[in-house]
Amino acid sequence: MVGLLLVGSACQVVDRVRNRGAAADTSAASVAAGPLTLGMQAPSALRPGVEGTFILSLTNSGDTVAHNMRLEMLVPGWMEPVPPRAGERQVTMAASAEEGVLISYRMDEQPLKPGETQTVEQRIRIPSTSPVTTGARPWSRTVRARLLSPEGQALAEVESEIALEGTMEADTVGAQPELQGAEERERLGAVRLGMTTAALRQAAAGVRDTSWMQEGVQQRGVVVPVARQGRAVAVLHGDTVARIEVRDTLPRTREGLGVGSRLGELRAAYGTACAAVGEGEVVAWFSAAPGISFALDAPIPTNPQQVRGSADRLPASARVTRWWLRRGVDRCP
Repeated sequence: MVGLLLVGSACQVVDRVRNRGAAADTSAASVAAGPLTLGMQAPSALRPGVEGTFILSLTNSGDTVAHNMRLEMLVPGWMEPVPPRAGERQVTMAASAEEGVLISYRMDEQPLKPGETQTVEQRIRIPSTSPVTTGARPWSRTVRARLLSPEGQALAEVESEIALEGTMEADTVGAQPELQGAEERERLGAVRLGMTTAALRQAAAGVRDTSWMQEGVQQRGVVVPVARQGRAVAVLHGDTVARIEVRDTLPRTREGLGVGSRLGELRAAYGTACAAVGEGEVVAWFSAAPGISFALDAPIPTNPQQVRGSADRLPASARVTRWWLRRGVDRCP
């Protein structure tokens, strides 16, 4: 997810790119500061243990030569910037007061002539095991790039929120027994049950507040981007995430299930289902997948007690319309 921050009087130019036909799935953004345009192309997602390449660009659209400009890149401290190879542009790396690694690039080897573009490639590796990949706490995934004047004044800034492949799925029961603890079933992407709204805003970019009426009571939540272009709603109880609800088709459980999946597929993955009717819809859950519930498009029987407890009467073709993660004991009524 790429965002834009403007510094001073820089005017904004946005260019979002998703190159699905290319070897890597990338997103791009640019921001103009007078005649100069700073751009950053970033991987849309990175896999732990694998390097990804960020491409910074500086374009001169004016009619005069630009001298002694500088680029900076601020990387969260848990990521691993890869030093340049022989022959590549030399960089300076140092710890930053902003809790990360500050990478500086001098762009003065050659003046930037009108109509020219200079680029910098920076490789970044995501550790195989880190506080982020293990879900120990919410950590920033934002990478920033800045354009500085010869005097060191910040002229423009772009940022990218990096998704981690393999950590964007809901942590329900999985293939590895060691991942079946309750804590590992309470997360979807950057949002985790029990976290505060402040921690959520730190962990995920692009969140927004929302509210709605449910059974005559106003509910509050935070819309959170997950699974690349998907969304989830972190339902709040006070200032704490009490439930994580999904209504679109992109976010999936660890087993690849979600909105649009059939009840038969849920049974194949989780075993015998429990069911009940609540809030005008049929809801199914599974003792083998504690903490996750699925609303189905199955017709509500005249006597709702017919589905209470056992879901045997529900058609296998019934589809999931929404699903959510929550805490609590999973028993059939």
